[in-house]
Amino acid sequence: MNIVHFSKNSLAGAPHRLASTLQKHTVHDVRLIDLKRYDPRAEHGWFEYDIIFSEQQEEAIEVARKADIIHLHNYLDLDSRDFAPIDFRDLRRKGVLFVRQYHSTPQIVAKHMGKRPEEIVAFDEAPTLVISQYPERFYPKARVVPNILPHNQLEYSPLVPERDGEPTLDIAFAPSKLTSAWEDRWNTKGAPETMAVMDRVMELTGCSARTVNGMPLSEVLHIKRHARIILDDLVNGSFHLSGLEGVCLGKPVLCYLDARTDFVLREISGAAESPFLNVRLEDAVEVLHYLVEHPAETVALGKAARTWVETYWRDDLLAVQYTHVYNRLAQNPDLITRQRAFSLDSPGAGFKAAVLPELLYQSRRKRYFSS
Repeated sequence: MNIVHFSKNSLAGAPHRLASTLQKHTVHDVRLIDLKRYDPRAEHGWFEYDIIFSEQQEEAIEVARKADIIHLHNYLDLDSRDFAPIDFRDLRRKGVLFVRQYHSTPQIVAKHMGKRPEEIVAFDEAPTLVISQYPERFYPKARVVPNILPHNQLEYSPLVPERDGEPTLDIAFAPSKLTSAWEDRWNTKGAPETMAVMDRVMELTGCSARTVNGMPLSEVLHIKRHARIILDDLVNGSFHLSGLEGVCLGKPVLCYLDARTDFVLREISGAAESPFLNVRLEDAVEVLHYLVEHPAETVALGKAARTWVETYWRDDLLAVQYTHVYNRLAQNPDLITRQRAFSLDSPGAGFKAAVLPELLYQSRRKRYFSS
């Protein structure tokens, strides 16, 4: 089948990495049409691209015309006209099948689209998917799917000292935004507070640490690849693509996973345990101090993380989950449903998945500002 992905936002490069993986590991012809280059300050943009609508409109129109399935990402629905003259509703009338995938909370999607969060959650004009990170708890009808990385590409592979040299940096942290941990729930990695942790560890140990922000993904990956330890989100309770990049690179990755995220990760991967070092912001100084002073153990933890990826998070293995979605979509869209294991229908499940983590976050916030 001809499967065409559409995105109007980089989404940290997730749509491109997904589409390119599916092109490589499935029998389908998979393309991605991005609306534009997402950072004009970078000569070629921050992320990789396939078709850029603003620059290759005729090709985009032709690819969309031949689509059997259109896969919409996050801020797009059937009424979106960002890619005009491509008309999603007209294509559906002509028999094209649609699926929509969420990468953000309903509040963020609604803000971008000028809608109410309730409208985003209630969307039922096509089957919906949601990434197996923090957003999944907010979309009770959506099928949960993994974020995929091309783990065997060189830039995602661990350093080989004989070829690449030894790491040149102790700690790397790559937040996409520099907002406070307590400023914008789920839309932050707590950069100021995490950077303060890094400063404290540097004072205690003399180690090197770097915050990486505002540069192309290829440069970010290069810096992280040459680091010993990676920091992801220590605040909210979920890993991000940044953390997955770290475990692919064979690094110990500090990241706070709440009970729901930890459960979903293990369930979607089939693993008995998480590859992350589950550490909160409040406890990170002590853990980082220990890791910096125990380099052999740090290396061993990184190797274990990479082994986890090669066992449970291989791109070819995860691509099968999307193949199943497309096959069911072609057979009967009603077959694309929420996995029973992730059901939020019972009051207890909904409380544990969404309400309890929020209460704990607010409690931590109060303690932080009262200390």
